[in-house]
Amino acid sequence: MLSVNTACLLAALLGLVYIWCRYTYGYWKRNKIPYMTPFPLIGNMQVLFTMSNSFYLYLSEIYKDARMSKAAAVGIYILNRPALVLREPELIKNVLIKEFPKFVNRSGGCDPHDDPLGSNNLFFIQDQPWKDLRSKITPVFTTGKIKQMYPLMTEIGTELEAHLNSYAKTDDAFVTEVKEVCASFTTDMIATIAYGVKANSLVNPNAEFRVIGRKMFIFTLSRAKDFFVNFFFPKWAATFRAKFFPAEFSAFIRGTIGQVMALREESKATRNDLIDVLVSLKEEAVAKGEYNAHLQDVLTAQAAVFFSAGFETSSSTMTFALYELSKRLDLQERLRNEICEAFVAEQGTMSYETINNLPYLSMVVDEVLRLYPVLPFLDRQHSPKEGEKQSDLKPYYDYTIPDGMAVYIPIFGIQRDPEFWPNPNTFDPERFSTENKKTHKPMTYLPFGSGPRNCIGGRIGLLQSKLGLVHILKNHYVTTCEKTPSEITFDPLSIVLSYKEGIYLKFVNDKRYERIARQ
Repeated sequence: MLSVNTACLLAALLGLVYIWCRYTYGYWKRNKIPYMTPFPLIGNMQVLFTMSNSFYLYLSEIYKDARMSKAAAVGIYILNRPALVLREPELIKNVLIKEFPKFVNRSGGCDPHDDPLGSNNLFFIQDQPWKDLRSKITPVFTTGKIKQMYPLMTEIGTELEAHLNSYAKTDDAFVTEVKEVCASFTTDMIATIAYGVKANSLVNPNAEFRVIGRKMFIFTLSRAKDFFVNFFFPKWAATFRAKFFPAEFSAFIRGTIGQVMALREESKATRNDLIDVLVSLKEEAVAKGEYNAHLQDVLTAQAAVFFSAGFETSSSTMTFALYELSKRLDLQERLRNEICEAFVAEQGTMSYETINNLPYLSMVVDEVLRLYPVLPFLDRQHSPKEGEKQSDLKPYYDYTIPDGMAVYIPIFGIQRDPEFWPNPNTFDPERFSTENKKTHKPMTYLPFGSGPRNCIGGRIGLLQSKLGLVHILKNHYVTTCEKTPSEITFDPLSIVLSYKEGIYLKFVNDKRYERIARQ
């Protein structure tokens, strides 16, 4: 039995914990902000601990919660730390655009000493270094540069056609897992246009680039721990040795980029790609006597995030597009006719201008990104400069946002809100017709974010997805099969919108282009 002293000590300790919980988790009630009821010690992070849902999809569940339907913002707790989930488009506009200088940083981060590739890439880097880096990397993504890359991209599109033709030696249909096909295509694409490297993932499923890419997005408990620390408690990153990029991925990228940059410097060749920009930045630093190991880490970090984000986001968009089109053959027929007629008009080719101006293709991709925003959330940290007025939630609430508070924007929930999107779970490309786009409420469609810190690679991502769909649907149509899921179940461990298992579809050889050309 417990002694009297031990029992009293335990009772006192429990009493202190109770008082601490009452005060800590009473923050939003004291400030008169609608809030989700927290659990003691873990706050509103229960979905992470039970692995029942992705936290970022849980943010969208908060957005859709009937009790919060009239709330402009909702208070939550990241363990014991208060944070905000924004619902009102005007507040979202304030954070992303109007008051952007106060929200320039993401709330996550990495250990700058033990994880230089994680901490120095354009996604996580903060404050003035982010501004400087963004301005230097931006030239890669101008319309002119992308147009110059386009012939390289169409070569990979042709290889995708050949890859699909290799599945069936006859005209018979075949079933395949779509995400792997799309990811192999976008891996080869990124390797070519960013690094000037022939990855050969479509030809060889065990090609090095593809193997490394898979490992980046295999979500184990260990990786879930790393992402939890990096996104929610970056100050703990050193303690828990959390790294955004796996060690094997980092080593591969370092070796590849070092070799490619050295070859490019030696040959003096120009490809108008990311490596050209990195080489230029290195030469500029060398001329100023400022080149060092840290700068090389910064350069390599951009290559790492460009590869990982570039192949995953576009391949997911293509996969979800094919999945939705397989269930709506009437819409697929319309899209295939548009694609094939464009090829016929340009005698078997498709120019950069044409692919960007195919109206129905754009409508389809835009609608896919509404239903399936690959990054289903945005996060920002309130960090006004010294002497700068803090942001508030007026006129909705008399509340001033404290310095350091994390703010979340639940893109997935917003883009499936029936108030803005009638029948929101229905795949309907007509939402993005020229006329219908005029009716969209600002800040309710954010697949690439908005404002100065929007996705820098959005245009390349769109072009990759469109090019992949064009070269798949040119000579094939897709239908559902016995292994096709009736509904999409998202991976609860993933930080991006990812289907938990493979999506299998039936591909049917159909030389639509050739038939139209003969007519």
